[in-house]
Amino acid sequence: MANISKPTPTIHQFPLKQYHFGISIDRLKRGIDNVRHDVHISPDFHRMTNRLIFQLILHYAEVSPIFHTETRFHWHNEISEFKRLCHEILLHGVNSAKSSREIQIDMLAQISVVKLLSEAIGRQFDEGVQHLKTIIRKQELAQPMEPPVELREEVSTVIQRKDQIIQNVGSDIFQHFIEIQHELNKLRISNFGEKTVIPKEILSNPILQSIGKINGFFLIENYMLIGHRIEDPVNYNTLFNLLINFLAEHYNEDLAATGGKSASSDKNRQPKPEITNMTDAYRPELDGMIKHIPNIEMLFDFFKTKETLKKLKKQQAAPGQQILKLKHWIKVQKNLLKEFFHIVTNELMIDGIVAPYMMQPVFKEYCPPLSPQECLQYIVIPKTRKTIVQKLNRFKRYYSQSFSLNRLDQTVQKVKHTSKKNQQKHLIRFLTDFARYHRDLMNYQVLKDTADSINIRSEEKSIRLSRENQTLYEFILSHEQGAETRQIQSHSVIKADIRGSSKIIDQMKEKHQNPATSFSLNFFEPINNVLALYGAQKIFIEGDAVILSIFEHKDSPGEWYAVSRACGLAINILLIVSRYNTRNRINRLPMLDIGIGIGFAENAPTFFYDNDNQIMISPAINIADRLSECHSSLRRKLRKKNPSFNVYQFKPSTDGIPESMPPPMGILRYNVKGIELHRSGFKKLAEEIHLERIDCRIPELSPAPITLYTGKFPTMAGRYQRLIIREASIPEVSLTDFQILRYTDRKYYEVCTNAQIYTYIKKHLKK
Repeated sequence: MANISKPTPTIHQFPLKQYHFGISIDRLKRGIDNVRHDVHISPDFHRMTNRLIFQLILHYAEVSPIFHTETRFHWHNEISEFKRLCHEILLHGVNSAKSSREIQIDMLAQISVVKLLSEAIGRQFDEGVQHLKTIIRKQELAQPMEPPVELREEVSTVIQRKDQIIQNVGSDIFQHFIEIQHELNKLRISNFGEKTVIPKEILSNPILQSIGKINGFFLIENYMLIGHRIEDPVNYNTLFNLLINFLAEHYNEDLAATGGKSASSDKNRQPKPEITNMTDAYRPELDGMIKHIPNIEMLFDFFKTKETLKKLKKQQAAPGQQILKLKHWIKVQKNLLKEFFHIVTNELMIDGIVAPYMMQPVFKEYCPPLSPQECLQYIVIPKTRKTIVQKLNRFKRYYSQSFSLNRLDQTVQKVKHTSKKNQQKHLIRFLTDFARYHRDLMNYQVLKDTADSINIRSEEKSIRLSRENQTLYEFILSHEQGAETRQIQSHSVIKADIRGSSKIIDQMKEKHQNPATSFSLNFFEPINNVLALYGAQKIFIEGDAVILSIFEHKDSPGEWYAVSRACGLAINILLIVSRYNTRNRINRLPMLDIGIGIGFAENAPTFFYDNDNQIMISPAINIADRLSECHSSLRRKLRKKNPSFNVYQFKPSTDGIPESMPPPMGILRYNVKGIELHRSGFKKLAEEIHLERIDCRIPELSPAPITLYTGKFPTMAGRYQRLIIREASIPEVSLTDFQILRYTDRKYYEVCTNAQIYTYIKKHLKK
């Protein structure tokens, strides 16, 4: 309680977080110059991008019709085509990363496209200006006596508005890029996990979208008005150092108070980034605190905390501890704000912090000819006013108007008479905007540094040389890749062993019903209808069993989901059987009993032909056959117990068996309405998609801990389906009473269909 009554302004009392963003492509080969990575991007995509950006520049430049090159430019069609090609390029990057088992290739593809877009915007603006000048020269030749003065003024205006036009075009192009990324990120997460996704704020970064062209107009419209020159009222480096030193002072106090350890526990500590680009490299943790924008509000904004406290007190059952904590926070925040406010006031910055927000309604009246920084200087630095007035007077004749200084002078008075309370509020807002600007500036620098290490090759000679030396990374369209040989490199096999079909046939015949049409319409046709969704083929029907296969072909890494799609197809088959049994129950016919096994082989199957009939031979068929079986006595015994899962394995014990007796049979398998996945298939599944391991307890299913793996895979239609795999150890049991004696080191894997497990996983992933 003593701490609550007398707070000290230290930062450890708040749950502060750190923000870090890093990119690494250091495992990839260097190109032919031994310095940068060589990348070849589809020439068709190059042409499409240049064409679209050129038209966007003319659009945002608002040029006269005479300057337009295409009078009927179909924006919707062109943008859709751009997005389609960009999606295919980036998908090639994902598939190449998967094929090579190197996720940095996917990152290389993304940054290469970002570099291509940024460079195309700058280059196409220059070409656009050249195009405008060419049109004017043609007009002069056609009408030598009437020089197109208005057209020249239009070109001059376009050049003057260069930064604004580029920012508008960049915003458009990168918005389309973000939409494409949103779809592909589902695939990335499925294949590689969350860590490979570039955060949205990296690509929506206004500095990136303006291709690094930062000026006063850009700053005041997107962040706050801050300068990078010594004479600017609020200097970026000065403010950053003040904030870093302020945090360091209190951070060191915390370390001293906790015996050299941070107040936050090790499990909450952020991992160090793979690459960092910090202005203050010796204190990356403090830099990370500044870049996590909510920290500013948490440290200083006692006004907002007061509002939160007021709302909490109105609640009838407001928790007392929460009220005490907020009261304590308010006192600490007040002290921290008071202290930092005193620092910036002593540095003569407070007017420069307040003024940008006060001048928002008026600065466009003076800019141009003034810059926003000159307006700010007029407001907060009296000695600059004479020079600025002289500049305005010089520009009178160019703008055919005089500039009244009334509104600027009124703003001077508003800033001068701003209350201390409002100054503090403006300071909090300014620091929040500053933190966002600092984060975006550093993120842009990380992207730029990575992009600078990439050489996008376009000359045929250098492309050929790099390709021959196996140092070229290519991200091209499917029609540019040449003819593919559909050579099978691996495959999975699904065997659905249907039990009880003979009994159903006999009973239906007794009732003069047609079992053939019933099986065809309610079982085989529904299965045929979902094969294409998983890229599966029917191999053959063997008595009561259906055998299906999914092939993986070389040079088609985008289709390397043989096991995950086999698991998804198996789940669908169980749903079909469940619907079939529902109808049988209504018609008082026996139920279908089914067990499914999934095998995998790392090589191609063997094919031979009996006349026109293709016959496939594969060890994966034998594996799937074995996994789909169910031991009859085990089925009778376990069914009475209503087991929680559908797949079990047991190893009979040799304990107590005389040597003269033959050893007991191998593994006993229980598979009733279940799907068993072979361990080689599970290993392949972990390579196909990102699997998250979850060790959990679900008492209503099992008193013992359960090990689950979950992830999503894409179907052929592009939708994502979740899989949950249960891993369990094979127990050794007594043959007399099936009591578990011990657990072996061997594992088996069940593809789960239990609704309770899916509900549990859904809740777990939302946490």
